Amino acid sequence: MLPQDDLLSLFLSLAPEKTLEIGKMAQVLCQVSQTQPVGRRALASRLSMTEREIRAASDGLRQQGLIVSDASGMKITPRAKALLAAAGEVSERLFSLSSLEDALSRALGCRSVSVVRGNADTDPRVLTEVGRRAARELKKELREGDILAVSGGSTMAAVADGLTSGGARRVMVVPLRGGIGPVMEGQASVIAAEIAEKLGGEYRMIHLPDTLDADALKEIIKMDDVRETVELIHRADVVIHGIGRADIMAEKRHLSPAILGMLREKGAVGEAFGVFFDRLGRPVYRLDTWNTIQPASEERVLAAACGETKAEAVIACLRFQKHCALVTDESAARKMLSLLEADRPLP
Repeated sequence: MLPQDDLLSLFLSLAPEKTLEIGKMAQVLCQVSQTQPVGRRALASRLSMTEREIRAASDGLRQQGLIVSDASGMKITPRAKALLAAAGEVSERLFSLSSLEDALSRALGCRSVSVVRGNADTDPRVLTEVGRRAARELKKELREGDILAVSGGSTMAAVADGLTSGGARRVMVVPLRGGIGPVMEGQASVIAAEIAEKLGGEYRMIHLPDTLDADALKEIIKMDDVRETVELIHRADVVIHGIGRADIMAEKRHLSPAILGMLREKGAVGEAFGVFFDRLGRPVYRLDTWNTIQPASEERVLAAACGETKAEAVIACLRFQKHCALVTDESAARKMLSLLEADRPLP
């Protein structure tokens, strides 16, 4: 009997369209199993397919008695459960994201790139999966005795949610920045505390706005507990952070109209570490803040950012600061490759 790889190669040679059609049905079956009940539009976003493709695949699965539909969406049948492992393997072999990850890793000069299917801009569940994937990458990177600095934002909140408890580690977790806005969820200090709890480590919080003026900062940093946390941040062994679009982050930080105009004039596209940078990764504005740092080495700097609209900001950030790992989604990854290809000089 032929090995599965040879069988797939044979089927692709004899009937490529039919084989890809079966592969799409396998993809849809697996995704319905993971997110049921689910509708066509959500599936299309999650799998980066058209609704027409989803309709064709789901109709075929329904005819085979593998899924059923009601007002709440599609669900798998008991009969389908026995096929999920094989369907997952076929889907992975036919539509693996590994080639996309490898291409983006080479293009960005990043040691490891992990890509989640879908587009977080249109499907919030993609952000949840990016958080889980980034949490796994973080656990692999951490060592006993490490100081971990973590930024705030919705993506880092998803990382904290995606961490599994257990396996206590002697780590210290600190916030990479101060507070932004009045909402507690998404604040770096809150996320640092949650991550420390799940890792079984310690944490330090810092109750400072991220936009205090320089004179006030000089006085507050003289306080013992504040100074200790700031020193830990600057000694961080591992950094994990999100990446923001320059326009959105400038609005969140309530920057003055003069600075907003300067950022637009200088072509700022992204922000991280309290630094706004242009598409080539050149810093165009640095916040005068207690925690404006740039990690000294890319060896243990991880980023998680998703959604096609963040693609340019992610490229700029990784040009500004080398990273060991990036977790993103398929829409952002493909957009990044497209932008990088357009940047490539002609031979």
